[in-house]
Amino acid sequence: MPDTINITLTEDDDNSATFTITSGGDPLGLASADVFAIVKPDQHVEDDAATAYELTEGDGVAILDAAPGSVRLDFPDAVAESPGSWFYKIRVTQGGTTRTAVVGWLSVSDV
Repeated sequence: MPDTINITLTEDDDNSATFTITSGGDPLGLASADVFAIVKPDQHVEDDAATAYELTEGDGVAILDAAPGSVRLDFPDAVAESPGSWFYKIRVTQGGTTRTAVVGWLSVSDV
């Protein structure tokens, strides 16, 4: 079961968030893992829709410290500069298995 983490960003502020990926409540080592994320207008939008963004390592996803499962997402400017809500999920591929580790809503406010 993925962790649910909702985030609020203020329009035009820092567009990143840091997460600890866990498995069974313990940090998941990411040394041999691929991490990617999908950001889309709604959870019912297909991951490959034109309105969805795929973030990959080096292009929106950074593994900050692999041993304790620390990653950072840098949300696209088009998302962070527009007030509204977006659904996101972080997925991890390890040992040939892909699972969703984190899901949530990103709210961008114009305050």
